[in-house]
Amino acid sequence: MTNNDLQQASAWTRNYRNQNPSGIKAHCLPAETLQSLLSQKNCVGVRAYYGLDDAGQPQLVLVGYDADDQDMLTGSAEAARGALMQKSSLDAAAPQVATDLPICPPCCSVANPLNS
Repeated sequence: MTNNDLQQASAWTRNYRNQNPSGIKAHCLPAETLQSLLSQKNCVGVRAYYGLDDAGQPQLVLVGYDADDQDMLTGSAEAARGALMQKSSLDAAAPQVATDLPICPPCCSVANPLNS
């Protein structure tokens, strides 16, 4: 990361905090969660979706994706989309989707250019 990257990141997080003074500042992504997602066969990365919980608080939903940029959901992407369209549940044994990630506060760092 270059100094310019840190300056850009600092500006972006400051903009967010200014517009959301009492909101969630960040999410903590435990190594175990990331390793679990990345260890799936054919997983090349992790995608983060933005969401809102029932209280209207921003949340992240993490899912692995493959070399074709497809979310690693139950079976094929078409089967997963079909299950969602029918509002049926996805197979609980497959895929790994991470929710309920720790938030800041309280999972926060000491004051630094990204959070203060």
